[in-house]
Parts: sequence; structure tokens; C-alpha cells
Amino acid sequence: MTRSAAPSPVFKDGVRKRGSGSTLSKPWLSGRGVEGLTPGRLKAMKRIFVALLVLSVLLWTSHALSAQLDEKKLLSVVHERLNLSKKIENLKLEDLSIQKKIHIDLKGLSLWAVRINIKSESPTKEAKTGFLDFITDDNGQFQFENISELKNGYPLLEKAWAELKKVDLNTRMGQIIFRGEGSQNIVWVTDNFCPYCRTAYQVLLQVYGNQIKELVSIYLPPESHPGAELACSVSSYVHSQENLRQYAKQVDDFIFLELNPPATNDINGANAVIYEAFKSKFSWFAEEFSNLTVEKAFEKLRAGSNIEEQMRYARSLRLPGTPVIFVDGKRIDGIDWKKFERFLTY
Repeated sequence: MTRSAAPSPVFKDGVRKRGSGSTLSKPWLSGRGVEGLTPGRLKAMKRIFVALLVLSVLLWTSHALSAQLDEKKLLSVVHERLNLSKKIENLKLEDLSIQKKIHIDLKGLSLWAVRINIKSESPTKEAKTGFLDFITDDNGQFQFENISELKNGYPLLEKAWAELKKVDLNTRMGQIIFRGEGSQNIVWVTDNFCPYCRTAYQVLLQVYGNQIKELVSIYLPPESHPGAELACSVSSYVHSQENLRQYAKQVDDFIFLELNPPATNDINGANAVIYEAFKSKFSWFAEEFSNLTVEKAFEKLRAGSNIEEQMRYARSLRLPGTPVIFVDGKRIDGIDWKKFERFLTY
């Protein structure tokens, strides 16, 4: 007879058994976990996982820190483009310089908000300075106007644009019409007969007053609203005169909430209507300007306030119209309250 080969040991439930099926008196545990990993190998894999995690963080940080704008290449590209499309006469590369740059990291996409100063000569050889704002990549190859999150439409470049266009305003040009317990300084360029301005006056005070530290108005009444300059002059005058400052809130509420634009387009007729409305509304005003014609009253208002100076200043900002709201210098043209709320967080 031939001897059969000894049966190979088998494992069942982690216990080694003989081929006959009898269990060994001292079970031999396999030493493996439920997923087939020994404790030693499990510790090793944990160490590898931690190392990979640390490496990924270091790589991301390294990328963020190493992101650099190729300024020389960017200026060269902009110079070439201006020469081709704008045809600025005698524009040299050295006439361009980077005034401001803000890095934007969009989850690994490195972008830059850039302001470039441009010096040029007019036909009369007069030196002029302008600027160009845009957003580009590290190499100055692409130009980006807007990038939004697909799921919610959130504008990812808005904050950088706001910082790039931030204005260092001279708030002393205007008048503080509200002080609150908030943290944001708001300046708005306004006209009391602009319907959007009248709405903004109510919303800023009633809805966002608890977020505002100071609200400063700078008046820019247009010629298309006859009588507005006189009304704004009264506000500026009352804010400027210490003995009348107690009436400032009454005047501001009146010109934005109650006083209606005159029916006439004649400037003299409109001023007469506004003047009579103030004298009828406020006894202290009638006393302050008693026996004065509208022309003489207007002269007194201008002399006792900085209304003309603040109008010149507002025009120097080259604004498209009113209202324009600045949140700590960051500009919003027109009324967009969702945008305003985002700017409060920037």
C-alpha cells in the first residue's frame, strides 16, 4: 500500500486544526484582525497616513507661500497690448509700474488682482497718469473678470476687486449723520431727490444701523434735480453750526423722507419752493434766515458750510451717479443690498 500524504493543517475561526478535525489542546491564534492586518502593520499604515497628511499640508503651504507674480513679464504683456489696442503715443515700458497687487488663492489656483500705473504724455507734452485694474494669473497670461462658485453663484473675486479699488476717503468733507455701536464706517455720496438715495437713507439707518459705526454723507446734487443743492446746503449748514446741530437729524429726515422735488424745472423757482418749505417746517430756520431773500439765504448757507467743497470733492471721485456707498473705502455703485452685506464681512 502506498502511504497517503499527511493532511495539511486548516484554519477555522482563527484556530489551527488537524486534518481529522480534532482541535489542538492549546489553540494557536492567527494573530490577525478582522481585516487581515496585524497590529504591527496597522501601526505602520497609521504612520504612513499621518506622514501623507502632513506632506499634503506642507505642499499646499509651500504652494501658497511660493506663489509669485512674474511682474516683468506682466508689464511687458500689458505694454504690448496697450500699444496695439489703445495706441497710446510714445508709451514706453518704463512708463508702466505696478502700484498694488493682491494675491488670491482659490483652492490651489493662484491669481493676482493688480493695479498698474501708466504715465503718458499728452499732445501738448503734458505728463498724465492713469491706471489699469485687472486680475491675472502668476504668469500674466490670462485675464479674469469673475469666477463664481457653481453651486451658489458666490463671486469669488469680489473681495479682491473691492480691495484693489479701495479708496482712501476724506470723510471730513462730509457730515456725520449717524453714529452707532457697529464696527463699519460707511460713506455714501448722495442726493436727497434721488429716489434710490431716499430708499437707501431709510435702509441704512433702520436695517443696518446696528452694524454701522459712523455714517457720513457727501452731497452731490445734480443740476437735473433743481432745488436739491439748496436742500443739501441746509443739511450741511446745520451740521456745521454748533448752535443748530441739535436740529441736524430733523433736517436730514425732512430732506430724505418728506420734502418732495419741486414741480418746476426752473432753478430759481425750485429754490424758492424749497426755501419756503424749510421756513414753514422749522421755526428756528425761519428765525435764522428772517428777512433774507432766497438768493441771500443761499449765500449764507454756502458761506456757513462746505457744501461747495464737498461737491467738488465728490466730482473728483469720478462717480457714475448717486448713490455710491463706501464700506470702509470699498465702493459699491448703486443699490445692491446683498453685495452690501458681503462687503460688511470683507
